[in-house]
Amino acid sequence: MNYLFSLMDIRQFSSFLHEAKYIILFYVIGDFITTMHALQYGFEENGFLAFVMEQYGIWSLLLLKMLFMGLVYYNYLSLRSADSKLIQLVWSASKKGIALFGFFLVLNNALVICGSQSLIQIIRLMYL
Repeated sequence: MNYLFSLMDIRQFSSFLHEAKYIILFYVIGDFITTMHALQYGFEENGFLAFVMEQYGIWSLLLLKMLFMGLVYYNYLSLRSADSKLIQLVWSASKKGIALFGFFLVLNNALVICGSQSLIQIIRLMYL
């Protein structure tokens, strides 16, 4: 029961928002905005996301991102409550990894918008 109340703790949530600022900036906001714009020039390469957005609209992508952020917050609470330095390192690596992935998605979408080719397509061409 105490764990449920810690989910609602405003100070911890505020701390989470501060620590996850680059995840929010790149993975949630940046990718959502650039995806919305890039879809005018191409198509969604992820089959699952393409299906969901076709069925429920572009805003379903934002909903999926918010659900993912809920999981990240749950993991944040779990990992931050541990005393181990190794566990703390897992959180640090996780938040940096997700933010870096978000940056990659934004860069990929920006290339689609500016050059009509995604970074993924360019990488594929390099290895062919």
